[in-house]
Amino acid sequence: MWSLAEFATNMNTLVLRQFILAGLLLLNGALLAALVYWLRFEMIAAVLFLLVLAAAVTFLLLFGLHVTAGSRDTRPYRVVMGYLLWASYRGHRFYVQSLYLALLLTTVWLTGPNAIFYLQANCESAVATGFLGRSTGAPCHERRASVQLYQPFRTLDFAKDRVSCVDPAGTLYPAASEIGPAVVCRNSPARATLRIDRLEPPVIETNHIRRYRLHGAGLTKDLSITLDAPSFVGSSLSRDSDQHPVEVDPNGQWADVYLSVMSAAGRDQVSFQLANESNQTAAFTAPVQVTALR
Repeated sequence: MWSLAEFATNMNTLVLRQFILAGLLLLNGALLAALVYWLRFEMIAAVLFLLVLAAAVTFLLLFGLHVTAGSRDTRPYRVVMGYLLWASYRGHRFYVQSLYLALLLTTVWLTGPNAIFYLQANCESAVATGFLGRSTGAPCHERRASVQLYQPFRTLDFAKDRVSCVDPAGTLYPAASEIGPAVVCRNSPARATLRIDRLEPPVIETNHIRRYRLHGAGLTKDLSITLDAPSFVGSSLSRDSDQHPVEVDPNGQWADVYLSVMSAAGRDQVSFQLANESNQTAAFTAPVQVTALR
């Protein structure tokens, strides 16, 4: 038989263990729930943590129901109390469960708050590559932008490498790392000199809109294309002529554009005039083949 002092000591030990386990449970649950809110900018990661939270709560409820099976009092708090009583009643079970909850808390911390990086970019326009390679734009106001990145098990230097700058033509180039959580977009790399070498197909059919490819160098998304004849030049068949390309090679070696030239007596060629935002210009002449109206 236990003496009154031994009983009191054992009860105090049991209560202390229950408080420790309950605290670890609350910390894990609160951290998982907060992560779902913090990771709204990374919906895939937020959904994954929501599933983890649901699985943890489900496990606790099922385990608590198993422990309290047959109890006359089936109120919800008995489910949690059943787990706390079961784990804290024996020393070895208490240590195993405490270690498990502590490791879970550490894992959640490393894959959650410790993996969310808040960077400051000095830029005009930037793009950040986050969880699972998803790219998001970072709009700059007064040449400053706040970038949030989720990179589990990564360092700050790695996260800073995930931020790229965007020049006026839409071309990406690396951002320069600065002290602390800051990056800066310096002047974009020099562009190749704008020029047109050939057109594919080499002959433009009159009165017929189709997609042509310009081959050359220095071609960018901001390219403006005009012809010296009544024509359609644009990036889409569903819009009016906007004089911009449909698609551009990242290396600037080709650009696709929708073209159509109206037939005119005595016209057997048409001249292209190209310009970009860097004030580079180029000219090119292509033959014209007269076709009947369709």
